[in-house]
Amino acid sequence: MNQGLYAAATGMVTIEGRHETIANNIANASTAGFKRQNAVQEGFYSYFTRALKRPFQFDMVAGPGGGARMFETYSDLAAGALGETGNPLNVALQGLGYLAVDTSRGERFTRAGTFTIDVDGNLATPDGHKVQNAEGGAIDVRGGQVQIAEDGAVRVDGAARGRVRVVEFQDPHMLSREGDTLLVASEDALKRSTQAADTRVVQGYLELSNVSLAREMIDMTLGLRAYGANQRVVNSVDETLSRLIEQVGMPL
Repeated sequence: MNQGLYAAATGMVTIEGRHETIANNIANASTAGFKRQNAVQEGFYSYFTRALKRPFQFDMVAGPGGGARMFETYSDLAAGALGETGNPLNVALQGLGYLAVDTSRGERFTRAGTFTIDVDGNLATPDGHKVQNAEGGAIDVRGGQVQIAEDGAVRVDGAARGRVRVVEFQDPHMLSREGDTLLVASEDALKRSTQAADTRVVQGYLELSNVSLAREMIDMTLGLRAYGANQRVVNSVDETLSRLIEQVGMPL
């Protein structure tokens, strides 16, 4: 395969992947607790440099000769701004902690503190996931005015009802996205976690998404320009091959 054609084509595929990430960021610009994702691309030069260190795994025939690929996506953990809602069932986190909730798939974590009261009278997410009590079980908030202190302690009409479980991870990048602002922690990540000590719970507020629409639109525009440049390379290579076939390959 023509190496220039391959490099341009892989560049276009990579840009499409970056645009999918950008589009997802834009779609969640108003989602509480959402952390924008960054798409990381890698040139095949560095890919092959690593591969050459493992020659027994290196396939010269199948190996591509240039271009780029999507390497990974990672979350930008910068804190979002706090937006006041006045709703006592809304909480925002100041710090690196995560709220722990119970789902049908097991324990999950989130930064979205949009809570409600479920049919059992427990503090829960809008999807029905019960907020974990640091003392075990759920948090029953029936009976009156709900107050949530900075340390997560929950009181209803002055009576203690438990404490919202907030967890801090040694490396939050070890958490995997599951959707609906929920994150999954591996066993290794859980082993390297502790009950939050440096995270403050703020009642009546929500942490807004840390997505900057201006930044995302700039990245998308730059991506479109790069895509167009690669497209022109593909057209140029295609025209060159056509001329070679029609003129150089013409029998005498």
